[in-house]
Formats: sequence, C-alpha cells, structure tokens
Amino acid sequence: MEKQKKARKVGRPKLPKGEAKGRIVPVRFTPNELRAMGSSARLSKESISEWLRRVLPREARHKGYIIQLTTRLAESGGFTTLGWITNKLIKTEPIPVVPPGAYPTKETALQGGMAWCKGRIDLGSMNDARLQA
Repeated sequence: MEKQKKARKVGRPKLPKGEAKGRIVPVRFTPNELRAMGSSARLSKESISEWLRRVLPREARHKGYIIQLTTRLAESGGFTTLGWITNKLIKTEPIPVVPPGAYPTKETALQGGMAWCKGRIDLGSMNDARLQA
C-alpha cells in the first residue's frame, strides 16, 4: 500500500500568536455621512477605512480631564496632532489645542501630543494651550 500525502488545509495559514489581524467593528452610517466621508477620503487620496483610522480621535483621561486628539499630515512632512481638552468634573467647555511638533508616524504624533497635553494639565496652565487655528 502506497503512503498518501497529508492533504493541505484550505485557506490562509494561521498567523503566529500576537500577529492576528485587527478586529472589525460594525458601524452604521447614513447615506449623507457616507458621501461626506467618501469625499473627504478622495480628497486625501485614501480609502474610507484609511481616512477613518486617521481622523478618529484618541482619548485619554488625566487628573479629571479628558484629552481627545487626532492626527493630520503636516505640509512640511510628518504628522501633527490637534484636538480638545475637557474637564468633565467642573463641566468646562472643551479647550481646542494644537500641540507643537511634527512626528514621523501617526502613533508618535499621538504619543507626543498626549504628553504635551498632560504636561499642560500638570502645570495647571491650560490657559497657555495654543488655540486651534
């Protein structure tokens, strides 16, 4: 009797632990929202998914404040951040901020922006935050 080769499984091979793809989160948008997102994505020469990942804000809490930041591509190259800082405990209006500096990646821009905002909060100098242009 002849030895048979083991049949290969159908589909993509499993990824090593810790290297799995991201999770898909279903979200429903209105037709008007989809058109607006599509227009913005085309202007940026990105897919809607790429555009959404870039513009969705990151949020952090620090000493009673909520910091919400997003990234944008700077004219000089690199990424900058912009967003708002809000104190929910005393119900302040959101303070628009543009942390200084340009960074090589979106992630480093968000980290740098968060560090800058936390520093302003720690110093108690929220009035010194540069307003969004």
